[in-house]
Amino acid sequence: MDRQNSQYSQKDLIHIAPLPQIVPSRTCLQCDVCCRFPEPESFLRPYFTREEIERAIEAGLDPVSFPNPEGGQVRLVPGPAGEGYRCPAFDPDTHLCGIYEARPLDCQIYPLAVMWSEDGRRVLLGWDEKCPYVVEEFRAGRGARGDDLQAYADRIAAVLEQDDTITALAKNPRLIGPYQDDVVVLRTLERVSERVAPSQSRPTLQSVTFEDRPRIEAALLASGPAYKNDLAVYATAPHMIWRSLLPLSWAEIDDHLCLFAESADGVFMVLPPLGPGPLAGPLTHAFEYMQERNHGTAVSRVENVPEELRGVMEDLGYHLQRKDPDYLYRTIDLVNLAGDRYKSQRAACNQLSRRHRVAYRPYRSADHDACLSLLGRWAEQKATTDLDPVARAMLTDAGFAHREALAQAAALGLIGRVLLVDEVVAGYTFGYPRSPRTACVLLEVADRAIPGAAQVLFREFAREALAAGHEFINTLDASGLGSLA
Repeated sequence: MDRQNSQYSQKDLIHIAPLPQIVPSRTCLQCDVCCRFPEPESFLRPYFTREEIERAIEAGLDPVSFPNPEGGQVRLVPGPAGEGYRCPAFDPDTHLCGIYEARPLDCQIYPLAVMWSEDGRRVLLGWDEKCPYVVEEFRAGRGARGDDLQAYADRIAAVLEQDDTITALAKNPRLIGPYQDDVVVLRTLERVSERVAPSQSRPTLQSVTFEDRPRIEAALLASGPAYKNDLAVYATAPHMIWRSLLPLSWAEIDDHLCLFAESADGVFMVLPPLGPGPLAGPLTHAFEYMQERNHGTAVSRVENVPEELRGVMEDLGYHLQRKDPDYLYRTIDLVNLAGDRYKSQRAACNQLSRRHRVAYRPYRSADHDACLSLLGRWAEQKATTDLDPVARAMLTDAGFAHREALAQAAALGLIGRVLLVDEVVAGYTFGYPRSPRTACVLLEVADRAIPGAAQVLFREFAREALAAGHEFINTLDASGLGSLA
């Protein structure tokens, strides 16, 4: 594109005067952290403004790398060995950036990061502990190439607090990342905060921790009859296991507890407001907050509205879109496996029991490593099947949820069980009681190389649920995948 005929003004540019790179190039070229990501929708992907996209394309990057040419996060590509994802500008063979001279602000200032404070009211500058060099150098109290990190941060802060840069940040608020507890705060960007921070009337959000589980469960119990359904999501565990991908926050709005998740696209509610009384007030104020944070984009929404609330929401003027239903089974059917419908499952259980020594017992912390190893084998086994790109991405994301459950089962309130086949862990499952009549299976993994392992694991969980008085078992929804449905 002819620069003189560009539709972009100089204020669309973010000018960073030449600054010394605080991390030596030789270290960057040997690092295996930067420019690589574990999941395709990582919120850590670099953000490009509209003008930065133009410059990157002129430098040779494919326009398909930018889903939104008006500004947004770059589209990642699969890693060369099928492990994780990488920035499309990153050459995995040379470790060089193909658009280094045209790289965006996000990349120019790293390992410094610009992010919101935990309460969302201030903009902070800090250094990212995910950078191994910075951790090694500055945890040890040493400088890097003669520069003190704080002095370097002050120089970057001075640039970020310039009028033109603040204007660019205001136009591209997603350049300011969500709060990360592994970013060490160096200073508040006062002028940026004054310009881009939401109004002080916004709700005060707090990150969801394990200590908040009783508070959330109490709010669920205090909600009206519409919340007394069998949907699996009306509990804490199915949300908290995803917190590494979708950080959770809560706020009290009009005497209702509201749960928000932060995705790469913006903030949304994972459940309707929780608590007694009318929903009009808390919904109105929650949407005002989301629209302010999301700058009017369509990401502002409330997920998992039960059918019982449909009329209430429509009367308030909200448009609802149907999602996949949960799958609910009669527990006694899953225990007996009677009739032609369950013929194959029954045969698989009998075959495993005849050929192997099988044991089913509670999950213990000592099982963690064996279950993690099984998770890796299971993911490899699944990856060899004919999965479409969406299913492959979901398989990658699922690993984060499983690891959270394996590490934090008790804190999440999960019931964990393992299946031993010839004294080797061949399966594990985690679930929870959704209500007195319904138990939920949240996660389940079984070695696909052992016929019958999955069926026996599921049947034993059902037997335990039946003994506890649960009439139904909820296996969650199909996540849009026909194979699960």
